[in-house]
Amino acid sequence: MKQKVIKSPFLNKQYFSVIILIANIVVFIWQMLDPTGKMHIEYAFVPSEFFKGQKLWTLFTSMFMHGDIVHIFMNMWFFFVITDNCEHAMGHWLYLVTYFLSGLFGSLLHALSTLIIPVWGPILAKIPSLGASGAIFGLMAVYVILYSGNKFYIPGTTGMRKVSAGYFIITYFIAELTYAIYSIMDPFSIGQTAHFAHVGGFIAGAIIASIFKAVKGSSYKKKPKE
Repeated sequence: MKQKVIKSPFLNKQYFSVIILIANIVVFIWQMLDPTGKMHIEYAFVPSEFFKGQKLWTLFTSMFMHGDIVHIFMNMWFFFVITDNCEHAMGHWLYLVTYFLSGLFGSLLHALSTLIIPVWGPILAKIPSLGASGAIFGLMAVYVILYSGNKFYIPGTTGMRKVSAGYFIITYFIAELTYAIYSIMDPFSIGQTAHFAHVGGFIAGAIIASIFKAVKGSSYKKKPKE
């Protein structure tokens, strides 16, 4: 007699993606409820503190924090669009490792950038940085390497138009890389976005996804939906 194993519907879904999404929203609500009005900025990542070996745990906590409603909405929107395919293809644990390594590498590259930016570098090193952008850019790199042929709908001059994921994500990355390079000479002219964190996250995600694809080939595309 064969026994039929009944799998939990929750455990068979992209549950790490759901947990990360909820965690970001919950942390943002917690920030908004800060009675001091400073949104718990003490948990953000500050490069100058990192170089002194202080508050190293902010490398992790800063990944779940956001500066305002627009910041978290944009990050979570990109996350929502790409995350399901990434976790399904890579598997739960590799996906989770990729997410955190991308966010970590993004923060580290941002910190290192403050050492090479002339004049403004020491000032930038004291400014707190926060957000899931580095980790999400890592997932964007995973998506473009594994699913470059997928289509996105984006607003155009005559309404919504369909573009390939490869075109959209690579164009977006090139823009971020351009901003990052430009920020070396004039960091405040394009806002206070940590563009090097985006670039760092993308590079980390691209490396992991490239190794994954080299090992797996195209077998991940045949993986049945759980």
